[in-house]
Amino acid sequence: MIDLDPQASLSELCGLYAEKDVTWEDTVLPFIYDPALEGGLESKVQSTYWDGLDVIPAHNYLHDAEFHLPTAQKTQENFEFWSVLRKGIEPLRAQYDYIILDTAPSLSYMTLNGLMAADSMVMPLVPESLDFISSVSFWSLFAEVANGFVEHEVDKTYDFVSVLLSRVDYGTTSSAPVVRSWSQRAYGDWLHTIEIPASSVMSNGALAFSTVFDLSRAETVAKTLARVKQPMVDYCKWIDDQYVAQWRAGQ
Repeated sequence: MIDLDPQASLSELCGLYAEKDVTWEDTVLPFIYDPALEGGLESKVQSTYWDGLDVIPAHNYLHDAEFHLPTAQKTQENFEFWSVLRKGIEPLRAQYDYIILDTAPSLSYMTLNGLMAADSMVMPLVPESLDFISSVSFWSLFAEVANGFVEHEVDKTYDFVSVLLSRVDYGTTSSAPVVRSWSQRAYGDWLHTIEIPASSVMSNGALAFSTVFDLSRAETVAKTLARVKQPMVDYCKWIDDQYVAQWRAGQ
């Protein structure tokens, strides 16, 4: 996993605290400054307490990339600000089944790098009106910005784009049914049928910097835990199935 969000939430869920365990030199930022960096992004990979799950963490200094990339675009001949990260992760592809890029929710230069490096995209969406409006604005802005360099990326495609409703409140006063219908009209086949329900399990886990997979049955009601955990497992399996089918077809 590569954390591209200066808030570093992903890094902290992996047990690395941005203000204590991570410096800017541990992030992708040195590579953004110098793509010829010795060891490349591979030198920034750290193991986590999850077996087989590695991470390149984030730090709030990642904001500096938002100044460096546009400056380099103006001053360096043949520089492509949107493709720096894609070139950086290329050597890592042979080492991992999946490389997950976690971006900030805003359309920053680093987010654009993540989107252009990705083979597929997943957007979690809380079914609230403001979140829905923000998501539509995000895609509109992405399309507008991408028009500025699309001529250089004529072969760019995505295996799939998936919008996943998350923290869905099924209460009688919830706005989820209305926003779900908006999302169905706006995103069509992009909107996945799996939904992640809202639960105090998630809130309590976030307070403890834990994921739902860290919680034991002794710490919460087993049925409540399963209600949140199972859709996540099902969604991950769906993603895995997409690529297993591709790998088999390519053999």
